[in-house]
Amino acid sequence: MNTPFTKRDAGETLAADRTVDARGVAMLAKLGLAAACALGLAACVTPQERHAMDQGQCYEFGVEPGTDAFAQCTMDLHQQRALTQANRDLYWQSQFAAQTRRREAQQDLYKQISLQRSGDPRFPVCGAASDGGMDRRTMTWFGPNCRAR
Repeated sequence: MNTPFTKRDAGETLAADRTVDARGVAMLAKLGLAAACALGLAACVTPQERHAMDQGQCYEFGVEPGTDAFAQCTMDLHQQRALTQANRDLYWQSQFAAQTRRREAQQDLYKQISLQRSGDPRFPVCGAASDGGMDRRTMTWFGPNCRAR
């Protein structure tokens, strides 16, 4: 333990210091895990709970329950959440489409490179182990580091 009477050289750590550091890291890991679990459980809300939360939100806005304005408020919150989800879905669909286009462009480039290297003995013949793939139209293998037959 590091007391005022313990002498140590600069940069030297004692076993007690390492134990305290390990406990701190373990505590941070536990807190992180607890936070992740809490966030995961917070996402699990039933439709009835969500409706009650919407009603509470409208009540906090100052709208009286049982009025047309209250019903409009809860409906607006529901529609806003549905619109947000639709926008999120569109975003991920566009990301997936962009990823697919990039992958196809890369495969086209690999096909061109393989064809340009055709007959060059410095490169191995493309096969199933190649990083590229198989051109289903011509039934030939292609890849970035090999040549077509």
